[in-house]
Amino acid sequence: MTIHSAELPADRTDLGAYAPAGAPGRLRGRSGLKRYRWWLLAGGVVVLGAIAAAVLMRSGAKPAAPAAAPAKVSALPVTVAPVVVAPVTRTLLVTGSLAAFDDLPIGTETSGLALAEVLVDIGDTVKKGQLLARFNDSVLRADLAEKEALLTEAKGNVVEADANYARAQDLVRTGAMSARDLDNRRALAVSMRARVGVAEANRDLSIARLKQSEVRAPADGTITARTARIGAVLSAGGTELFRMIRENRVELVAEVPENDMMVAKAGQTVNVTVDGDNMAHHYTGTIRVVEPTVDNKTRLGRLRIDLERNPDLRPGMFVTGRVAVGQADGLVVPEAAIVYREVRPVVFVVDQENKVTARSVTTGARQDGNIAIVSGVKAGEKVVLSGAGYLKDGDVVTVVDKAVEGAVKPLPVQQ
Repeated sequence: MTIHSAELPADRTDLGAYAPAGAPGRLRGRSGLKRYRWWLLAGGVVVLGAIAAAVLMRSGAKPAAPAAAPAKVSALPVTVAPVVVAPVTRTLLVTGSLAAFDDLPIGTETSGLALAEVLVDIGDTVKKGQLLARFNDSVLRADLAEKEALLTEAKGNVVEADANYARAQDLVRTGAMSARDLDNRRALAVSMRARVGVAEANRDLSIARLKQSEVRAPADGTITARTARIGAVLSAGGTELFRMIRENRVELVAEVPENDMMVAKAGQTVNVTVDGDNMAHHYTGTIRVVEPTVDNKTRLGRLRIDLERNPDLRPGMFVTGRVAVGQADGLVVPEAAIVYREVRPVVFVVDQENKVTARSVTTGARQDGNIAIVSGVKAGEKVVLSGAGYLKDGDVVTVVDKAVEGAVKPLPVQQ
C-alpha cells in the first residue's frame, strides 16, 4: 500500500483544509499532519501482519513440536540380603607351594651300553614294574649264552666224576686200585660239583646284568622329567634318566609363625584354595606332620599337609589353606553374593537410594551355601544376590522384595 501526501502551495500556511473529513481538530495545522502520518504507518503494519498470517494459514504450516523428553533408563531388578553376624569358626591361614610327597629319581645300574629305546615321556602315568627304557643288550645276551654253556659243561663233568668215583670203589674192593687213587677220584667229584656252583653263579650274574639293561618304574606314579635320549652311552649310577611323583601324591609345605605352630595339630582338616581362570578351586587336605623345629632366624615353622589326589594339583603351585582352630562371631553372607572381577571376590552393596557400590572383600571358608567375610563390608549392609553378575559400580537397581532361601549357619572364617 502506497500513501501519497498532498503537495502544498508554498504560500499557504493553513493546513486545516487538507485534513481528512472527520479528522479531530488536533490534526489541524502542521503538528496535526505529523500525527496523521504516524496513524497511517501503524495501520499499514497491522494490514501487512494480517496478510502474512493469512498466507501461513493457507500454506498449512504448523508450529514446531517441543523437544522430546530423554528416555528413562530402567533399573535392573535384584534381590538383596543383609550382612549378618553369626557364630563362625576361627581359622589359621597358611600359604605355601605344593611339592611331591615322594619325588623319585630313576637311573640305570648298567654301564657302557647305548640306550636303544625310550618308551615313556613327561606326563605319562606308569605302573610299578612297567618298562620305561631299554639299553642295547646284545653283548649281555651273548655273555649269558656263554655262561649257560659253561654251566652245562660243569654239570657234565660232575656226572663223569661221579661215575669214575663209583668204579674206583669197586676196584678197591677187588684190590685192583689203591685207597689213594680212590681218594683222588672222590676229591675230583667234589671239585666238579663246586665248579657247577661257580658256573651257576656266573650265569645268574649275567641274567642280572641283562635285566639291568631294562629301566622299569619303581612304583606307581607320573613321569615329571625325562633326560633319557636314544643312543646315549651312560655309566651306572651317574645319570638320571627319569623323575616321577610316586603314587601321584602331592603335599602342601606351609610355613607358619611359631605362635601358630602351637595350635596346629596332626590330623586337622585343611581347606585349600587355588586361584586361577577367574575363579577359585577348592580341595581338602589333612595335616600330616607338624615339624618339630622352628627356624631361629625367621621364626617360622613348617606344616606338611597331605592333599587329595587330583591331577589338577601339581608340584610348584602356590596355594592358600585354612585350618579350623576355634570359634567366634563373624560376618556372613550368602555365597551367591560373591562375584569375581579379575580373580578378586567382589560384592555389590546397595545404599538407601538403591545405588550399588562394588566392594572388594576378603573371604573365609564356605559352608551350606554361606561364606564368611573377613573384610570389606559391615554388619547390616545389604548386598546384591541375583543379578550381581550384570552390575557395575554406580548402577541404580530396583530391589525386589523376595525372601532369601536358607539361613546362615556356623562356618569357618579366616583368623
